[in-house]
Amino acid sequence: MSRRRKRGKSRKKLVYGIIAVIFILLCFATYSFLNQPNQTDETNGNQLSYEAAIVDHLSFRNQTKNETFKESSISILEAAGFDVTYYPGEDITVNFYRTLISHNNGLIVLRVHSAIIGNSTRLGLFSSELFDESKYDTPSAPYYDDIVNAKPQRIVKAYFPDDPTQYFAISPEFVEKYGDFQNTTVIMMGCDGLKYSTMAEAFRRKGAKICVGWDGLVSTPHTDHATIGLLQHLTLGNTVDEAIENAMSEVGPEETYFQDQGYNSTLKYYPIAAGGYKIKNTLGISDIDIVETNTVLVKKRKELNQTSQRKLFVQRSF
Repeated sequence: MSRRRKRGKSRKKLVYGIIAVIFILLCFATYSFLNQPNQTDETNGNQLSYEAAIVDHLSFRNQTKNETFKESSISILEAAGFDVTYYPGEDITVNFYRTLISHNNGLIVLRVHSAIIGNSTRLGLFSSELFDESKYDTPSAPYYDDIVNAKPQRIVKAYFPDDPTQYFAISPEFVEKYGDFQNTTVIMMGCDGLKYSTMAEAFRRKGAKICVGWDGLVSTPHTDHATIGLLQHLTLGNTVDEAIENAMSEVGPEETYFQDQGYNSTLKYYPIAAGGYKIKNTLGISDIDIVETNTVLVKKRKELNQTSQRKLFVQRSF
């Protein structure tokens, strides 16, 4: 056999070998891709985030601190696979909100005092930043554009019913201006979160998936108790509709002591079409793990409920 034929056969073997290697690599790449953890929302293909933010604005006031809520909510979410960041009340400034609502959190729990702005249907979310006219009195001031130029204002003045001290608060227009969400679930724990839908609509227009809130006034202990139950039911795989129904059946509406003052509120969600949405669990966290963690927290919830009944007489609303 000539050397030319031998060389031809060698080249063919080399080509076949290269093709075989490429084929194997392609198979491996395809297998790896198909077996990646699925963390996309099947409704629109957007990437889901397993980061959760607990914004505990009211922890900066002694009368509304609640370590049981803090520990329980963090434990529930971590057991479900969320990477939880807790923000204490003294950190909740206007600039904090700018950062928060432009960060890719899959879940935001707003333990934040809220109130209707004037005679409008707009909701204000309080900060713990003291109201200061020097922050908007000149064009170079940091809030000048949000207060003076914005119509309606993106930042407003706010105060607690039992305290004349004034604070800055953010409006729905603030969320519209600075928000950027990807299928985020937003839980508004304060008063009147869904008395009107303006704040929820602002969150939705900026990409949030669903908003949960009270349709009227609510006391701090009551919303703390209800929200812990809500988080437990959500992380156990219930839909938002089911989780709210279960939580409300456990704690009831806010009507026991102050019904004559408007305390007859229940948790709602917006939009109604999203009631079947589920907060998905990260792969690797089993339902058994979540159940075991939540079982441990049942005792804490009972303790919180007992404390709530005592505090309801002194802590009206937030």
